[in-house]
Amino acid sequence: MEDLKYIYTLIYKQLVHSITDDEQSVVDNWRKQNSRNELLYQRVVDQKSINNSFNVYKSIDTDNAFNKVIAPAAIKRRLLPTFFKYAAAVVIPLLLGLSIWLISEQQQPNATISELIVPGSNKAMVVLSDGSTVELANESSAIVLEEDGKVVGKDSLHTLSYQHVTADKLIYNTLKIPYGGEYQMVLSDGTKVWLNSGSILKFPVNFISDTREVTLQGEAFFEVAHNADKPFMVHTKHSTTKVYGTSFNVMSYNNDKVEQVTLIEGKVGFSIKGQQTLLLPGQQAELALNNSNVVLKEVDASLYTSWKDGVLKFKNMPIKDLSKKLARWYDVDFYFANAAVGEIGFTGRVEKTTDFKHFMSLIEKTTNVKISINGRTVLVEEIN
Repeated sequence: MEDLKYIYTLIYKQLVHSITDDEQSVVDNWRKQNSRNELLYQRVVDQKSINNSFNVYKSIDTDNAFNKVIAPAAIKRRLLPTFFKYAAAVVIPLLLGLSIWLISEQQQPNATISELIVPGSNKAMVVLSDGSTVELANESSAIVLEEDGKVVGKDSLHTLSYQHVTADKLIYNTLKIPYGGEYQMVLSDGTKVWLNSGSILKFPVNFISDTREVTLQGEAFFEVAHNADKPFMVHTKHSTTKVYGTSFNVMSYNNDKVEQVTLIEGKVGFSIKGQQTLLLPGQQAELALNNSNVVLKEVDASLYTSWKDGVLKFKNMPIKDLSKKLARWYDVDFYFANAAVGEIGFTGRVEKTTDFKHFMSLIEKTTNVKISINGRTVLVEEIN
């Protein structure tokens, strides 16, 4: 365990940018020894893990932690900058988390709990204009009330409906879908929306202006009710898609490198920085977020829309891209032993209700990879 503690100390020094070249070489060589070391390393440097460690840190007695870490070295507290006091305390939960991982691996070397990783389900949360929330779930049947007590939405059979709402002022609600969830809704004009995992849609409870405008983060499929006099617009962080009555899919997740709009029927205009690209059915506009370039291409639209019908379809999709979709649906974290394994393509058609472990076995059988599962963490390695 002493060697491991030394490695953890070096990783910590790397995180605070105080590691030497020789020490960095030690860490690099340790990572290359086996896949478990690489997984441990990625868990530590992952921002989510760092945040979790810091949350643990905030709940402990930092003065006591400081004394335990610093006192053995006989360093006087008054001589240290405040920064190092807190940095020392932060490393305690970091090391603790890694130790727990190692102990669980040693006690159950061949065990996984992938059976606890279940497919997503219908669940969401509505945020009202006053900030209050209404939870929606698989079997929910809820009435959504605004602050004045007026009914603005009804939830039944995992579909939230605002149709025929007659609010006379502009009031916004927000529908949030967690990882491991999905939901459907009907806007006040009759437009149908399917929202995928990890998505957020902000919308007016009633469209009272000359346009119908919503804001999306994540992925949604729209069947827009026709109204030539009142165009429908979907705003994302990077673009605006303008339609009059059509069916299309928008994918715009914050952690993706591209944004995609895929048209099923009708006609839409995809605008970025004032430049509009017109799409016809079967076409997709893909925006590269690193340089704002837009590529218009012909696609098999079903590959990008089948999710709303309970099916996941892939055609030679790099596993690194596939993993993002599965991470959102099954609420898991994927890591890769190296960059090359993430580029391996997968082709298949899988029901969204498929057991996670079975899904992973399908990927293993049809590609040259090995997949290890520990808790909600998934490591993908290439088979040599």
